[in-house]
Amino acid sequence: MTAPTARPARPGARLAWRPLQRSTRVAIIGALAATIFYQLFLLNPAYRGPGWLWVTMLAAEGLTALHLVGTWWTILAHDDRAEPVDVTVWRNRLRAGGDVPSIDVFITAYGEDPALVRRTVLAARDMDLPHRTFLLDDGDSDELARIAADAGVGYLRRPGGAHAKAGNVNAGLARTDGEFVVILDADHVPEPGFLLSILPHFQDPEVAFVQSPQSYTNNVNLVATGSGEAQRIFYELVCPGKNHFNAAFCVGTNVMFRRAALDSIGGIWIGSNSEDIWTSIELHKRGWKSIYVPQVLARGLAPQDVPSYLKQQLRWASGGFEVLLRGRLFKRGIGLTIDQRLQYLFCGTHYLLSVAMLTFMLFPALYLLFALSPIRADGLAWATHYLPFQAAVLLVTWLQSGGFKLSAIVASIGATPVHLRALGGVLLGRPAKWKVTNAGGDGARSLWAVMPLVAILLLNSTAIVVGVLVMADPAPTWLSVGWASMIVLILGRMIIESVTGGRIRRRVTPPSAAPVDARSATVEDSATTKVIAVAAVA
Repeated sequence: MTAPTARPARPGARLAWRPLQRSTRVAIIGALAATIFYQLFLLNPAYRGPGWLWVTMLAAEGLTALHLVGTWWTILAHDDRAEPVDVTVWRNRLRAGGDVPSIDVFITAYGEDPALVRRTVLAARDMDLPHRTFLLDDGDSDELARIAADAGVGYLRRPGGAHAKAGNVNAGLARTDGEFVVILDADHVPEPGFLLSILPHFQDPEVAFVQSPQSYTNNVNLVATGSGEAQRIFYELVCPGKNHFNAAFCVGTNVMFRRAALDSIGGIWIGSNSEDIWTSIELHKRGWKSIYVPQVLARGLAPQDVPSYLKQQLRWASGGFEVLLRGRLFKRGIGLTIDQRLQYLFCGTHYLLSVAMLTFMLFPALYLLFALSPIRADGLAWATHYLPFQAAVLLVTWLQSGGFKLSAIVASIGATPVHLRALGGVLLGRPAKWKVTNAGGDGARSLWAVMPLVAILLLNSTAIVVGVLVMADPAPTWLSVGWASMIVLILGRMIIESVTGGRIRRRVTPPSAAPVDARSATVEDSATTKVIAVAAVA
């Protein structure tokens, strides 16, 4: 098939975020220079500490730098070109009442709140353009069957529940025949214009799927806000660049597929609980194209308590590590371009940054307790090389996204042990099981979920006390105390959020939905933040 063509949103459309700013491009160039300057400092034998510790730091910092460079390279590929004329022409023809190909809309459900499912069902049913809506219930819920009947939409239930969400969607595919298929999670409420915005991009017969962003409406506490901010940065900064390389991947919801493309690979991939990214890889291997449309066309709900958030992160990280360790991305003759291989590689290295994060959280304690430091340099030499690197990393994200919330850094660092658990599970062949993110309800409390964070907090707290009491060299001691204190504050905030269940600051605003009419009135991602988090504490 031919080379990919970028497909930004149409002129005048409401974009999810602004295009890449010139100031961001300049900042990225400066950040690259600062990264090289800092890496050369670390590699200088004159500043080397104990060999094993120095090598450990080089590995952690090298991984961080590698992912940073890859992320910046992706951001610089951001494509701001106008939408192709033929896409606009088809959209205008559809607005004027032109023929619409058959479209099936799947809403996947498994144990979610029926009121939440109902909102999504009604909004999906009432989207513009003719289509059929199906509620795919993997939870055998008679209440959901009644909701579907009252809403006048299809209801499909299957026995067994094999292969989780992927199996649910494939069962729906086997019982429907629409030329195009939309997949929506039960908590993602689509806009009325969802189909009209997405469908015209399939004017290119080589396009397999079109993906739109995830956007969350429930910024009610630290976990929900931090999770939503991480997604916002990913979809704003990274996804437009992936689209340029024909490497935009499916994220499991807010996506439309060409049925013929899915048929060419036997349906949604069932060999992993991260069926979305593996399906994308298989389609790209066979030469199909993907398109990312940077318009918020559906709104969902982020996790609102720490156990739910960590459960989601475990599943996502497992998928990233599976791609990294088992994807054979650089095997010859698999049909991926070098750009696509690298973009999928970065999905795995994003979660691998948690290994570096853990290393950085242990360094201050090693110095304060055992006088061990990977770098032997005075404070001025270290600050001269590190601070420009740190400032540049934060500046790039700040300029493009208009700032970022500290809650995103807290949530990202708080997920470090779960990412390491996911890595161990993939290495041992025991990937995370699929579970609904918010099935436990809002406000779940758990100290057990954050016990690894408690252990790291206690280690650094002890180190602070010991370091101050036996202070031998004030300058590096106070530097390590400050570093350890920041770790304690960040982890402590995450622990408090977990044991209190995440205090809700205000009432949740449900995702927008189409008006409820009389006939239904009786029935309602990577990412870049981890990079910021690692750099902020490195």
